[in-house]
Amino acid sequence: MWRKAYESGQIKSPVFTDVKEVLEVISKSIPIYIYSSGSVEAQQLLFKYSEHGDMTKFIAGYFDTNIGHKVESESYCRIAESIKVPPQNILFLTDIEKEAEAAQSAGVPTMIVKRDGNAPLSPDAEQRFAMTSSFKVLLS
Repeated sequence: MWRKAYESGQIKSPVFTDVKEVLEVISKSIPIYIYSSGSVEAQQLLFKYSEHGDMTKFIAGYFDTNIGHKVESESYCRIAESIKVPPQNILFLTDIEKEAEAAQSAGVPTMIVKRDGNAPLSPDAEQRFAMTSSFKVLLS
């Protein structure tokens, strides 16, 4: 059902403008992977049928909860092993503090992306994690 709605143009995925701009630049030199609670197929549909056009060309691969839950540090270790990159050489962006904690526990540098509508963060989150409101910080 979802696939048909995407393919017919009835649904376009909302993606922040800065995300497309940054993925387009960074993907030329750094492989980008998506890790989501949604299935790999759902992720691919979301990025293929975005408001900004097909963004799948910027993405090297996808992970879902088959690799493990996003709040478990072992999941990030498995991803690092799968892409053959040491955890300390990966940057994980999220808007969920528990996911940031899990990634950080696995040795993965983490940045929390604060956007309107996100769940509130704990009072000490800004001391424990790098923060940004835009992906454009990755270009500087």
